[in-house]
Amino acid sequence: MIISRTPLRISMLGGGSDYPEWYLEHGGAVIATTINKYVWVLLNNGHIVSSYDVPAKSGLATSSAQTVGLLKILAELNSKDSDPEIISQIATFIERDKLSNKIGVQDQYLCSHGGFMLLRFSEVGIRHTRIEDIDWLNPYLMLFHTHQYRKRAGDVVSVQLDEMGEHTKAYFDLMELVEQGLKTISAKDWGTFGRILHESWLLKRTLSSVITTGAIDEIYNAGLEAGAIGGKLLGSGGGGAMLFLSPPNKQENIKQALSKCEYIPFKFEKEGAKIVYRDEKISYSR
Repeated sequence: MIISRTPLRISMLGGGSDYPEWYLEHGGAVIATTINKYVWVLLNNGHIVSSYDVPAKSGLATSSAQTVGLLKILAELNSKDSDPEIISQIATFIERDKLSNKIGVQDQYLCSHGGFMLLRFSEVGIRHTRIEDIDWLNPYLMLFHTHQYRKRAGDVVSVQLDEMGEHTKAYFDLMELVEQGLKTISAKDWGTFGRILHESWLLKRTLSSVITTGAIDEIYNAGLEAGAIGGKLLGSGGGGAMLFLSPPNKQENIKQALSKCEYIPFKFEKEGAKIVYRDEKISYSR
């Protein structure tokens, strides 16, 4: 038996610019982090079982984490190079080209590498910069599962991609907010970072008619009214988890205001996908 553990991710700024349909022509940039919520993949005598710390379709990259975790196991079994770079590239190839999923490329990269990162995308590939000394930001962030369940991510994204040409300015504005976000992180200015998150969400929700819903808007507005400075729905849209940035002294108010949602405490994670258990007597053939 062999078990892998792969972290889930929170994308904070720049989401949408990591689709090849955009960045191959215009470039792209994302600020995102992995967190200590995981997908666990177990392989035993040819049988694969996956377990999730959060529900699937939460906008936290559960499907990409599962793919990365399985590839980590296969690399371990075959004594192949399990370099996070290679695993993320293969995972992206499988999901986009073999399974024809309409997805960006940040998820596989983050789940494989782990950490709080700036990712830049272009026609020549992905460049990443690890952002260190970031734990100060963690106490200002709150994560909730909205219990609003979306369509398949690819269905939401298909609409967004079809309408991409109509929203060019919004995509460039989202990328500019990444640059502003970097400056506020460097200054440890959590208040301005929260306002940038809010502005980013207002922009993202204009990219397609299916990114948000009336119920999602009600939840987001309730969080703001209870004291959050900003936030965003995670993932492609339509449902799943929502991130808020709030002063610590307002967080109990927000929990009460969002009592119908599930509060998910989390911490930043730095390790990426890893093998956490291996039985030396393992057999993976049927």
